Amino acid sequence: MQKKLGEMLVDAGVLTLEQLQESLEAQRESGKRLGEVVVDLQMTTEDDVQDVLANQLGIEKVNLYEEKIDTDSARLISSDMITRHQAMPIRQEGNNIIVAMVDPLNLLAIDDIRLSTGLDVVPRITSPHALKFAYDQLFGVTAEAEKHMEEYRQEQIKKGYVIDEALIDKATLAEVEQAPIVKLVDTVLTGAVDHRASDIHLEPKEDHAVVRYRVDGMLHRILTIPRHAVAAVTARLKIMARCDTSERRKPQDGRIDLSLRDNQFDIRFSVVPTIFGEKIVMRLLNKTSANFKLTDLGFDEEEMATFNDLTSRPHGIILITGPTGSGKSTTLIATLSKIATETVNVMTVEDPVEYQLDRINQVHVNSKVGLTFATALRTFMRQDPDIIMVGEIRDYETADLAVNAALTGHLVFSTLHTNDAPGSIPRLNNLGVPPFLINASVIGIMAQRLARKLCQHCKQSYTPSAEELELIRGAYSQAEFGDHPVMYRAKGCKFCNHLGYAGRNGIFEIFRMTNEMRALVMRSTAIHEVKRLARSQGMLTLWESGVKKVLRGVTSLEELLRIARPDYEEDSEAAEEAASGGGVRAFLAEAAPTLAEVESFSSF
Repeated sequence: MQKKLGEMLVDAGVLTLEQLQESLEAQRESGKRLGEVVVDLQMTTEDDVQDVLANQLGIEKVNLYEEKIDTDSARLISSDMITRHQAMPIRQEGNNIIVAMVDPLNLLAIDDIRLSTGLDVVPRITSPHALKFAYDQLFGVTAEAEKHMEEYRQEQIKKGYVIDEALIDKATLAEVEQAPIVKLVDTVLTGAVDHRASDIHLEPKEDHAVVRYRVDGMLHRILTIPRHAVAAVTARLKIMARCDTSERRKPQDGRIDLSLRDNQFDIRFSVVPTIFGEKIVMRLLNKTSANFKLTDLGFDEEEMATFNDLTSRPHGIILITGPTGSGKSTTLIATLSKIATETVNVMTVEDPVEYQLDRINQVHVNSKVGLTFATALRTFMRQDPDIIMVGEIRDYETADLAVNAALTGHLVFSTLHTNDAPGSIPRLNNLGVPPFLINASVIGIMAQRLARKLCQHCKQSYTPSAEELELIRGAYSQAEFGDHPVMYRAKGCKFCNHLGYAGRNGIFEIFRMTNEMRALVMRSTAIHEVKRLARSQGMLTLWESGVKKVLRGVTSLEELLRIARPDYEEDSEAAEEAASGGGVRAFLAEAAPTLAEVESFSSF
C-alpha cells in the first residue's frame, strides 16, 4: 500500500509530526493539496517536496522551465483537464505519454489521461509554479484567444460572410452571442487576472485592434484582434457593461460584476469613439482581496512611525497627494482599515467606491441627483462622524467644508492632485482657503508614487558610475550604505515574465505642519519656501525616499527616474550648472522622462 505524501515527508525528516498535523488542519480549511499547504506555511520548499516524492516513489523530476514540450502531445487532453488534474503531457514515446504531474499519486488523473489519449501514462514530478508557467506558454491568453478568433472566423465563412473587407462597424446580437466571441472575451478578462493586470485596453487600429494589459503601472501588448472580430468583441463587452450597443458616437461608462479565478471583480468600463472605432478601457478591482495593510505598502520604519503619529491625532486634515495611479486610494483604504474600530463612526464619500469595507459607511458620488463631495460632506456633519474620508478635494466648497469638519473635532482624510507634499499648501490657498485656516486644520500631508520592484530572482548588482553617484549625492547616508554603494538593475527571467520587475512598492514624502511651518504659511505660501523649511526640519523628498530603496535593491535607478527627480536646491552653483547645460543636469535630462505637470481630473 502506497504511503501518503504527509507520511513520506515525515519519514524523510522534512516535516515533524506536529507540523504535519498543523498542515493537515490548514489543508481542510483551504481545500488545497498538502504539498501546496506545507509550502504556503513555509515549512518546506517545492523542491524538497518533489525530492521526497522522487526518492520515495522512484519517479523522475522534470523542469518545465527548461523542458521542451511537444505542443501536439500537450493538446492531446483538454486545457480544463490539465488545470483540474494539475498534469500536462510533455511528449510521446511509442505507446507511452510522458506526463508532468504535481501529484503523481493521483490515480484518477492518470486514468483520465490514459482514457483520453489511449496511451500508457508515465508520470514525472513537477511543481505547481512550473506547471502554471508551461500552461501559460501553451494555453495562456494569447493562444486561447487566437483559437477562439479562428473558430469565429470559420463560423463566419460557413455563413458566407466576406470577412476580409473593411472594418465591420456593427455586429448583430446573434453574432455577439456566438460561443467563440463569448469565449474570446472571457479569455481576455481571465488573462488579465492571471497577469495581475489593473487595466485592460482595447484599442482599434485601421485594420485590427490591440489588447494591452497594464501590469505594475506599465502597458504591455498581449494580442491582436483581426478586424472581422472587433465589432463583435466590442458589442459583447458593451452588453456586459449594460451600455447602449447602438450608440457608437458618444462616450459611455458602465460596470461589470464578474467572478474570475474564484475572486469577485468590479470592472469599471469606459468606451470612447476614435477615428478607427471604439476604444475600451476596463479597470479591474478585486473585491475579494481588499484587505490592504499599511505594512505592505513599502513604508520604512521611520516613515511608518511618522505616518502612524499623524493618523493617531484626534482631529485635523491629512492629505494624500500624487498623480492618478500613484496608489492614493490604496493608502487611504489601508489607513481606514487600521483605524476603523467598533468605537468610532467612519464615513467616506468616494467617486467611485472601489473597495467595500466592514465598519465603514461608504457613499458613492452621484452627480446626476446632486450627490457631490460637497453635499455628502455637508450631510455627514449631521451623521455624528468621528472620521471622515473625502475622495478628492476639487473645489473651494469641498475644501471649505473639509476645513470646517477638521475644526469641529473630526479627523478628515482626503486627496489632492499635486506633484509633492509641500505643493498642497499653495494649492489649498489657490482653491480659496486662507492661510490661517490651513494652519488651523492641516496636520500632515503625504505625497507618494509607486515604483516597480525588481524581480528578486534575477536582479543584477553593479557598481554605479561616477555620474550615477553624483546624481544621488546627498540623498543617502554614507554611514548606512558606505562610500561605494551597490545598485541593482533589471534583467528578466521566467519568474517575472522576462520583465525584470514584479510588483510595486511605494516611495513617500511626509510633510508635518510644525509651529515654524505655520508661522511661515502666515507670511507666504510660496512652494519653494515651504519646501525649503520642510526639508530643514527633516522631511525626506520623494527622490530621497526612492534612493534609499534603490540602494536596498528594492528598485532600480532607471525606475526611480521614471517617477521622480532629484531635488536640487536653487543655489548659485546649481544655477550655473543649469546654465551650462552639463554635468548631472544633462545626465538627468537624458535619463529621465518629464513628469506631467497638469493632471486630468477624470474620475476613472
